[in-house]
Amino acid sequence: MITAGKLVKIIEKNSEVIADNWVEDVTSLPYTRSYWDVPPEELRERAISVCERIGYFLSRRLPKEKLASFYRRMGKNRRAAGHPVEEVVMALLLLKRHVWLFVLNEGFLAMKPELYQALELNNRVVLYFDRAIYYVTQAYSEEDEKEEKAKAAATPPSAASNLP
Repeated sequence: MITAGKLVKIIEKNSEVIADNWVEDVTSLPYTRSYWDVPPEELRERAISVCERIGYFLSRRLPKEKLASFYRRMGKNRRAAGHPVEEVVMALLLLKRHVWLFVLNEGFLAMKPELYQALELNNRVVLYFDRAIYYVTQAYSEEDEKEEKAKAAATPPSAASNLP
């Protein structure tokens, strides 16, 4: 039986394969359009950076503050680059999916049929909620845009803009 620690090491060692699969999705799926113009090598490096550190991130000894700092910095960087929040969320969800698909597709887990069926149900439930998270964040962004446009339309032009 393979342990969780060994699986983490396998993921870290195969971070390039996982990253390549992720880049293929993130640069072609309509859920991540803002990523289409980012150079694939830059995207690949981003994914490798996360996968190579997955053992560190999953460590029970990792202070939550360090994890929060890493992802808060990522959020600020993605926002500054113009990525909508729902696309950043989807990119992370896709990376999570590719990590898991790699483990399953490589056959590292030997399972009884009942366990495999339970795992399949778990995957479907996770995918369902991943999509729910994407669509909820998308709706938030759309509403923010509507509010900003309404505020801009309601704001009278300043007197300075009427000068010749």
